[in-house]
Amino acid sequence: MNAPWLFADFEVRPGERRLAVRGQVVQIGARAFDLLVALVERSDRVVSKHELLDVVWPKLVVEENNLQVHIHALRKLLGPSAITTVPGRGYRFTAEPVGAPPAPPQPDAGEALSREVGVHAADGNLPVHVSDLIGRADDLAALRAMLESQRLVTITGAGGIGKTRLAQAVAHELRGQHAQGAWMVELAAVTDPDLLVPLVAQTIGIPLSGARPPIDELADALRQQHLLLVLDNCEHLVDAVGALALRLLGSAPSVRLLGTSQELLRVAEERVYKVSPLAVPVERDLDRARHFGAVQLFAERARALERTFELDERNIDAVVDICARLDGMPLAIELAAARVPLLGVYGIHDRLGERFRVLTGGARVSLRRHQTLRAALDWSYQLLSDNEQKVFGRLALFSDGFVVEGAQALAADNNVDAWAVLDLLSALVDKSLVLVDNGTRPRYRLLETTRAYAFERLAEAGHIDHWLRRHAEATRTLVDRAVRQRDLDWLWAEMNNVRAAFAWATGPGGDDEIAVALATSSSMVLAVAGMVSEGMHRLLEVEPLVTAATPPLLAARYWQWLGRGGVDGRLPTSRCVEALKRAQALFTSLRQERPVHACLRMRAEALLASKDLAGASDTLAQAEAMERAGWPVADRVRRLRVQGLIHAAEGRHEASLAVSQRAFDMAETAGIERYVLILLADMARVHLQLGHAEQAGDQFHRLAERARHRRSQGLTLSQALAGLTAALTAQQRFDEAVEVSLQSVPLLRRCGIFLAHCDVYAWLMACLGRVQTAAQLTGAADAFHHHGETARDGIRQRARDEVMRLLGVTFAAGQVQVWLSEGAVSTEDALARMLEAALGAHTGHAAASAVDSASSSSSVPDTTRSTSSSPQ
Repeated sequence: MNAPWLFADFEVRPGERRLAVRGQVVQIGARAFDLLVALVERSDRVVSKHELLDVVWPKLVVEENNLQVHIHALRKLLGPSAITTVPGRGYRFTAEPVGAPPAPPQPDAGEALSREVGVHAADGNLPVHVSDLIGRADDLAALRAMLESQRLVTITGAGGIGKTRLAQAVAHELRGQHAQGAWMVELAAVTDPDLLVPLVAQTIGIPLSGARPPIDELADALRQQHLLLVLDNCEHLVDAVGALALRLLGSAPSVRLLGTSQELLRVAEERVYKVSPLAVPVERDLDRARHFGAVQLFAERARALERTFELDERNIDAVVDICARLDGMPLAIELAAARVPLLGVYGIHDRLGERFRVLTGGARVSLRRHQTLRAALDWSYQLLSDNEQKVFGRLALFSDGFVVEGAQALAADNNVDAWAVLDLLSALVDKSLVLVDNGTRPRYRLLETTRAYAFERLAEAGHIDHWLRRHAEATRTLVDRAVRQRDLDWLWAEMNNVRAAFAWATGPGGDDEIAVALATSSSMVLAVAGMVSEGMHRLLEVEPLVTAATPPLLAARYWQWLGRGGVDGRLPTSRCVEALKRAQALFTSLRQERPVHACLRMRAEALLASKDLAGASDTLAQAEAMERAGWPVADRVRRLRVQGLIHAAEGRHEASLAVSQRAFDMAETAGIERYVLILLADMARVHLQLGHAEQAGDQFHRLAERARHRRSQGLTLSQALAGLTAALTAQQRFDEAVEVSLQSVPLLRRCGIFLAHCDVYAWLMACLGRVQTAAQLTGAADAFHHHGETARDGIRQRARDEVMRLLGVTFAAGQVQVWLSEGAVSTEDALARMLEAALGAHTGHAAASAVDSASSSSSVPDTTRSTSSSPQ
């Protein structure tokens, strides 16, 4: 149809794609013209928004507000009465053609809405029914309470976290409390701040005459209104929304405002509600996991598309892992669940590395940026300044978060100095792209999905190798600083960054010096945290890289920590002693007195392990001779601790306790928590050697509880539990010893000292009648001490003697020797599995016995202690 359409004030020529208003041709965009034609051709009825989207934007997915913006632009050209909004239904073209008979009166917007959905227009424009929010009951209650006491609330959070649905749900609950209802205005498609007020007015149904500024007309119209106004997606219009909020707060006392935004409005009256990701379970237990919001959402969305889907033991691990790797982000979880019919749970799980291709889709009515994970992040990224985008991409290199100093060290360049990085980091936090974990030393982090997106952006910009090097350099700087400050918590927090930087440094194009530095600096915290094996593996991996070209101070530190980490049989004693001698020589040449003192006392401890008591005493005496007035208390405590160990090895137990108590008092006064714990363990071992098993057990128990809640005390905890096992075994409290052993074996393995404690477990096994297991563990301990060039301390020697006594009572020496030999050649894995199986079998046997006892006697509990179980 190419004939022109004539109206009172304008003329539409579809064949020429021209619009003339009052005789003048006006410029109009192609989409706006197509929309006008579509409305004119369908002027006999109301046209739904979905139909207009399909006609004007065929085969494209666009945001609904694009339609609203073009409608507003047409009304400015044609007059406010040319196009009528019918809330809940769509739009109708109502301009009168020239010469046409008068059109029948049309129902007003309120009548149309009332007839179609049974709700009066005063209730607002929210859907009649809002789907239940999963995992957000606490958020809803908190927001409802906040809105009842505050007039301006902004819901903030990362893109895709569910701000819009939360706002819609709380508005739906509260609309009955407002005489004029609750109105939701979607701002995502509004790019011109000048269109904000007209769009709000249009949505509520307030005509603007144009005689005064739009904000004045809107404020006057709302002066006597009692309503809740929801402004959704404000982050790109924060200044305009802030100005509107201030005006309405001042002139419309019964209007309450609820905004959703990735960035704060920064209005004085604003109260912020920050939305967190949905809760994700740590444990994979089906009954517990199904009650977490993230898992519930995945299951509900998957079941909506695949009616046979159910959470069960077969898929719960994969579902929990999917939710965790997607950070509990509702949008990402929903998109993942939408792929269940096509890929299945494990198909999604295996493809999460391709998350930006896998997690696409969504309903036709969804905002475009919410239909794919990438589009949601694109929206946020496009709102950043150039420098914000640069820093955002660089921060993606941090694993498991970062501190301010790390961000400055990595992200600063010739155009963005370190202080500017702070401002840019603050802006990224305000825009909900970076999260803050507050504490003594605040840490910042990107959600993993956001981090993957930021890394892609960084890679697209090029020079990725340069920034990987910068990350490794920054990590080295931070770890060195944390070591100097002896801040173990900070060191531990950076460990994933260390792992990533170390992988780069030891790979193609890496850096030998950085690799050695990271291995050396991190070995201390890994050792203390109980991950000694990882630290030693790293130190041994870089040993070939320590050459004459290595800076002397770094080489000295490397040899020191290799020698220190190798004790307890991880390396032969002779190798530990040699490494510490090399470190001492280098430190001496560098005039580093305290490290020389440290090498001497560490070497004394290594010599003690090999039963060279004279060498240990002479070496420690050299360290004591260095201690002048004002020598650091921490170093004196460490030297006294070794002195106490030497006295214990000499059989001078009372002297050992006296020296250890002196060191303990000094450590406690100085607040050296780690050595307070270590000295408690030392004294407990001496008491056990003296035969004070009950006192030793109490001390080991208190020590274990004290160390259990400190992530950085894994080594102390593992040794305390091993000591407690020995004390309980000595008291013949075998069931309790078994329970403690089940906890301690995994810890000891992680610390790399399981074999060093095998004698204790062999003693327990022998007492339980597990004689073959006992003999094999003893044989493994014999081989360990032989290869490590170490001797047993008093407790382990007692344990071995008890095992051999019990074995000799029943079995011939030849049979015992066979088992010892089998243990000597067994792997640590095989021995640990064998021990854990025996411990588990005893636990099951004890539980069955308890049931039998309870069923046969209901009056007096059995307080006797069994000293053995059936032989193997």
